[in-house]
Amino acid sequence: MIPKWRTICELVSLGKVLDEEQASQVVEYLLDPSLADWEKENFLVLLSSRGLHADELVYFAKIFLQKCVKLSFQEEWENQPLFDCCGSGGGGRNLFNVSTAMIFVLASLGVPVVKHGNRGITKISGSADVLEKLGIAYRLPPEGVYRSLEELGFAFIFAPDYHPGYARLAPIRQKLAKRKIQTVFHFLGPLLNPARPRTQLTGVFREEHIDLFAAALGRLGVQKPVVIWGVDEECNPMGEIGIEGRGKASGLSLEIIGPILTENARQRGYTLGSVNEAVVDSSLESARIIEAIFKGEIKGYARGLVVANSFLGLLSWGWKGELEEALQSIEEAIDSGMVYKKLHQARVFAFEWGKEYPYRRL
Repeated sequence: MIPKWRTICELVSLGKVLDEEQASQVVEYLLDPSLADWEKENFLVLLSSRGLHADELVYFAKIFLQKCVKLSFQEEWENQPLFDCCGSGGGGRNLFNVSTAMIFVLASLGVPVVKHGNRGITKISGSADVLEKLGIAYRLPPEGVYRSLEELGFAFIFAPDYHPGYARLAPIRQKLAKRKIQTVFHFLGPLLNPARPRTQLTGVFREEHIDLFAAALGRLGVQKPVVIWGVDEECNPMGEIGIEGRGKASGLSLEIIGPILTENARQRGYTLGSVNEAVVDSSLESARIIEAIFKGEIKGYARGLVVANSFLGLLSWGWKGELEEALQSIEEAIDSGMVYKKLHQARVFAFEWGKEYPYRRL
């Protein structure tokens, strides 16, 4: 074993926090094909057992961002702050892709969304999986991301295409995920958007991760990071905010927002359902739920989740009006068919892009 690698492993085993230089060395070792996979696995397990620190997350994120495929724009679009809603993953129930549904809602309201995401690693349906089933272009090169944002008001950034080194570690991540082990890579996803959005909503599955992500996102330049730990009616973590705003958050006051969501959920009948209506067993089922919500065919609990999380997303981005007006604008966007129209436009874009650049990815 390489001497420096052994030293770093010993530091972690003693509970020490790595500095920026050591974190850089870790990344190089993890990407080095000459280092055996079992050694990489053991280190990731060791790091996970010791616990994560915001400083290390920032160091790792900066290194991967330096290595990522670059975009021609960052931080804002047409003088408006870019927004992302990439969650931490790594736990909770297999809900349909609520945060992915949000991008259509928010884009229809003028929010420039650049969602960073992947296929499912620890859950049945990742954001890329459900977009594929919806017929949306999810693997776009930089010029495709630019055009998607220009024509649709949103774009999806497929993490493995923009972080080639990160992608090489996918087999190890998947192997550890089968053992229910959360590695540092589960937590880096929300920090690695190449578009470097100024505003971001991140859902986490553990209450203690609220401050962790709030600190890391802030240090990486997100001007308004909002981190939520949402729970359902039985206080089970969801990775999203529930229909009544239960949970804890950093960056927004759920004490103010919760009663507004609760009253809306009561008036709309969302409270008559249960979280079981939002649980899926495939990405295809997730896609069907999303489309049914946008077409007005599902008006219960699942729609309530999309509305509640889009509400937090709109506030995170920087809504200037009354809170109740923000919530009603979301309901009206769905009721009027505006969101479904956005979904249709995205399908047309995917079809046209496929004809123009049939093999053009990264």
